[in-house]
Amino acid sequence: MRKQSGAELSFQFWEQAESERLVRPVCSSCGENFFSPQVLCPNCHLDTWEYQESSGEGSIYSFTVIHRPPDSNFPIPLIVADIELDEGWRMFSWIVDCLPTEVDLGARVKVNFMDFSGRKLPVFTLKKKTT
Repeated sequence: MRKQSGAELSFQFWEQAESERLVRPVCSSCGENFFSPQVLCPNCHLDTWEYQESSGEGSIYSFTVIHRPPDSNFPIPLIVADIELDEGWRMFSWIVDCLPTEVDLGARVKVNFMDFSGRKLPVFTLKKKTT
């Protein structure tokens, strides 16, 4: 097997993000969902995975608020979160369009996409609570 670079492994992820679709690797041998893309499935160690579309819905597993981001291109404050998607995989992203005081562990979120540094970036917004 030829060793793939990170850019080659993630090409389809970013290509789908440009079309505002969130995808993740799913192993066709064991069914494991995982992220970030790796040469081999982290569960069964086979290279039989492919990207599949995600619902883009999940909950906040953990988060932090950064009040002094690295440069002025980032939102202030920057809410960085570990999102647990409903299909059983996790990814780091940003929570946008809310105040830090509105964010809580376990809060439900939904993916959105924003233009950032010439690329569509998957970010998350809080889902409205239904009563």
